[in-house]
Amino acid sequence: MWESVRRAAVIARRLDARGQPTGCQQVASYRRTAGHESGRCRTGSRFCFKEWFIPVCKCIENRRTAIGIRLTCSVHSDKLKYMSRFIFAALTSIAVTAVVSPSKANAQRVAGRDLLDFPLGLLAEAPALSTQMAGGLWNPATSALSAATRAEFGFAGLTTPQELGVKLDMLAAAFKLKPNITGSVSVAQASVSDILRTETDPQSLTEIPYSTTLLSMGAATSWKNATFGASARYRWGTADTEHSGAFALDGGVVVDRVANTPIRLAASTFLYNPSSSSNEASYFAAADVPVFRLDTTLVVRAGYSIAKTEQRGNEHYAFGTATYRQFDLSTGWSTATDFGNTSNRWRLGFGLRRAGYKVAIGRESGGAGLGASYQFLLTRAVK
Repeated sequence: MWESVRRAAVIARRLDARGQPTGCQQVASYRRTAGHESGRCRTGSRFCFKEWFIPVCKCIENRRTAIGIRLTCSVHSDKLKYMSRFIFAALTSIAVTAVVSPSKANAQRVAGRDLLDFPLGLLAEAPALSTQMAGGLWNPATSALSAATRAEFGFAGLTTPQELGVKLDMLAAAFKLKPNITGSVSVAQASVSDILRTETDPQSLTEIPYSTTLLSMGAATSWKNATFGASARYRWGTADTEHSGAFALDGGVVVDRVANTPIRLAASTFLYNPSSSSNEASYFAAADVPVFRLDTTLVVRAGYSIAKTEQRGNEHYAFGTATYRQFDLSTGWSTATDFGNTSNRWRLGFGLRRAGYKVAIGRESGGAGLGASYQFLLTRAVK
């Protein structure tokens, strides 16, 4: 042992005599250099450490006379630190699993629900009583065809002012399955344009897609003075790179006479999902009564409609409809409350029926200083 110490001292004196730094000087110089390089300081030490420890060369030219210098204690795995990371990872996995679990997935909202608040194919009619458009979008019971009609096809489109940039289209068909049963199918699509993605500067890069598509299949039947209908729907929604979908089951009823009076009553649901508590379903109820009648050539009716959408708001609509020979006219005043904001809108619709065809146009005034929206409707009835 003493012989090894003596040899180490002799080697150190020889290196010092050659003008080379000694072992201790090398260590101090390296620690100072490493401290400037790393920029990290360890509490309680006058030196800076690189990555918490400094590797030191333990060998010189002669391996037999090598001097080992330990600057830090031997590295041991920090079991407590690794355990805390493991627990954090486990909790993160549980949280992610809970987010994507079926119960949570059912509660997620599908993008584009707000685009279906526009009165597509209604033409100033009450949603629960509307019969202008084929397919019964707002009330499956209104898709029922008369005894003289075998099938009906229709197209409806709606455009909003440039400030909103919303466009809606709908294709629908209704056909007789049996003398007292009518089947229906429809596809409605709504989208918003000119939603631009920007980064650090106001220069537009790409357009962000935001749209929804609704597919509906239903059936309607009549019993005495009432018509019942049901519809199964599936809606897709797209918001940028997110895509999702959800099922819905809707039903409706229209009663032509109540207690031997000419009062008509109607009620329906829209996008109701019994397995989700946040589906933003809508509920409609309406009633109208004839106020003037001249044989079968002129009929004027007036009514009132109430609509409520979950977690969004409600609408009260007072309307009137008139039918004169092959002309249809409808108008009404809407008071809607959305997320606590109230807006008033005036609606007007005009239609013409000729040789099994029906052509109609509608206008709805805009709220909050926005321009009016317009829609077009075309249907063909096959006798």
